Amino acid sequence: MITDVLIIGNGPTGLASAITLRQHGASVAVVHRPAVEVIRAGESLAASVRHSLMELDLWNDFLAAEHPSCYGNASCWGDDRLFFYDFIQSSFGEGWYVNRTAFQSMMLQKAVAAGVKFIETNRAFRIEREGGCWKYTEDHLHIHAEKIIDASGRNSWLSRQLGIKRIRADNQIAVVSLLASSNPLSSQQSLIEAVPDGWWYVSEGGGGKAVRIFFTDPDLHDRADWSDPLYWNRKSMQTRFVKHRVPVTRYSDVLPPQYTSAGSHHLESYAGEGWLAAGDAACAFDPLSSHGIAFALRSGIDAGLAAKDKLAGISSAGNHYDQKIRLAFRLYEEQRADLYRKETRWADHSYWVRRHEEQRPAFTESSILTE
Repeated sequence: MITDVLIIGNGPTGLASAITLRQHGASVAVVHRPAVEVIRAGESLAASVRHSLMELDLWNDFLAAEHPSCYGNASCWGDDRLFFYDFIQSSFGEGWYVNRTAFQSMMLQKAVAAGVKFIETNRAFRIEREGGCWKYTEDHLHIHAEKIIDASGRNSWLSRQLGIKRIRADNQIAVVSLLASSNPLSSQQSLIEAVPDGWWYVSEGGGGKAVRIFFTDPDLHDRADWSDPLYWNRKSMQTRFVKHRVPVTRYSDVLPPQYTSAGSHHLESYAGEGWLAAGDAACAFDPLSSHGIAFALRSGIDAGLAAKDKLAGISSAGNHYDQKIRLAFRLYEEQRADLYRKETRWADHSYWVRRHEEQRPAFTESSILTE
């Protein structure tokens, strides 16, 4: 098989790149792993994402899906009181709690209709440069591509193969609990609450469910406690507001807690000879920044446009893309530092000491508990 661009990963980033490239007439193949069941409920999307969805010709499809509105958030951060921020104060207006399965399906249908080829694999494969192009090999399958986009998520699969250094700011992980109640409390605002060893996030999960996530560092808890849902329920009871939003007497766990990397990291470079990295594969943001899907879409579109220009022989396209992602990450780092500096109640606790340090050390891959 011969294609103009090969994309690794079929998440929002990879699909945004694929749709963008097809809009400009490039042939595209997407290689991806089989779907893994993870808790996706409760993800929110800011109204500013409208521009990216319009570029992808998905805005009307998105509105038709009727995702529940998110009118704002409440936070206990830097103060014992609860503060409210209504999105009506934003020029973009209200956001949404996104049904991730429906959102992914919407993008996938668009890509398939546009003529994107998909290859699902759970086998080992390799990618190598050959005659100025890329060669993908899996058993008897061979794909030749002029350009390649790494949209493989936090694993940064291609970047690892190319030896691109990944710089990690912290080891933060997320403990995700999906809760349900026969008599749920209704709220269309997300809740954030800081505590001595991390912070909590609670949001609507739809259908009487709620998502409760605890962000912390893995070394601050005994390994024996990680798989115990009662441990996390007890911790939630030590909060000021989370314990009232999802009381353990009213909600129960639907699934065992899931754990995922939620730290901040970035590559030393985002583009090179014939390749680009986008989304979490390029740089992963602390969820506190609320970039999430919005950055996935934006960087996916920009990577697709850069790949299109590279196919047209515009040699500067890769460098321009690299500089754009560098700027986005630099602005994010400033925002992140400012947000964590605002929380001073536990300045002597390890979690906050690490985030208040002006020069945070980079972590090596071997130091990660769950990746």
